[in-house]
Amino acid sequence: MRFYEFSTPPRPVLKISQQAQARASANTPSTPLPQNTPPTATTAEPIKVYPRQWQRAWLQKYLAAQMARSAQTIKPTADDIAIAMLRYGEAQRKANLEYERRTGVSANPRRWKKRD
Repeated sequence: MRFYEFSTPPRPVLKISQQAQARASANTPSTPLPQNTPPTATTAEPIKVYPRQWQRAWLQKYLAAQMARSAQTIKPTADDIAIAMLRYGEAQRKANLEYERRTGVSANPRRWKKRD
């Protein structure tokens, strides 16, 4: 059930002067209000239903493919991550020093400075 099946037909909102005119011309037929018409019926798309045996076979193939993919992926160890962070830090420091040498502007103005 849809809302338009229960709703009352809409009535126009009249201004005070229009209401007086409407009472005066109550004998004259007014134009009918458009009625709510239900939308044209469309055919629903069929729902695909797969048998349980097919679903289980598909799920097993999917999980096997996921396991094979994760087995091929090389996962870094904690040492690999630490080495990568050190290399990144060294490259960043070299890039900052090169920028500072070329432009004379500090690449990191908030950098900690040693006390004399």
